[in-house]
Amino acid sequence: MANNISTEQAVINQVMASLPEVKSKKEHTLKSGESLWSIAKRELGGKNLSNREIRDYMLLIAKLNNLTTVDKMNELYVNQKIYLPAEIPRISAQNHKERSDLEKSVDSIINILQNDKTVRVKRATPEFLNLFHIFHEKVYPSGFRSSESPVLSFRLDENEKIRDVSMDDLKNINTIHYDYEIDSNGKAEIDIYPERPAEQLGRKDKEALFNEIYKQYESYKKNPIRFY
Repeated sequence: MANNISTEQAVINQVMASLPEVKSKKEHTLKSGESLWSIAKRELGGKNLSNREIRDYMLLIAKLNNLTTVDKMNELYVNQKIYLPAEIPRISAQNHKERSDLEKSVDSIINILQNDKTVRVKRATPEFLNLFHIFHEKVYPSGFRSSESPVLSFRLDENEKIRDVSMDDLKNINTIHYDYEIDSNGKAEIDIYPERPAEQLGRKDKEALFNEIYKQYESYKKNPIRFY
């Protein structure tokens, strides 16, 4: 059975990882009608705030209280004691930057590679192509269950370094083939005719993606399977 986490949870994980550590805290007793969102808005002053600013501060409060999932955040009750930052830390503008479609798609794929126990790698033939496909089990909205739904494909050079990666966008731009082609430097192109440049994938995102692919490749080497 697939063990994917939702795209929403992937975003929560990514934002929480980027937030600063709280150096001092104060105790707060929850009142009727309060939520982490309303508390965050009030603590920040409540005026001229973007939803992203409120969300980030809400997740900072959640992180401080080890409320790391949506379910945990929604299980709060009246008179429960939680902690709030004693001082509002400065959250850098970088944390407010909207993740691009490509970055969100990479986040989603990384979570599949890390958490889906059905993920497996198969090598394409002929072998001189040095092309590998990663599949997993997936249930589509129509109810169709596929035991070999493509996650991505990657190609290695003679030194077993990744030459390029082919993968889909979360919005599935193309219905008959992969959406993105990403080279070893993180340069991305949208795979349409004629090809259209996409944004450069940042170093951290590229390394995170490639590291997860290498982990799957190491598992493949222990049990090589061909894909025809």
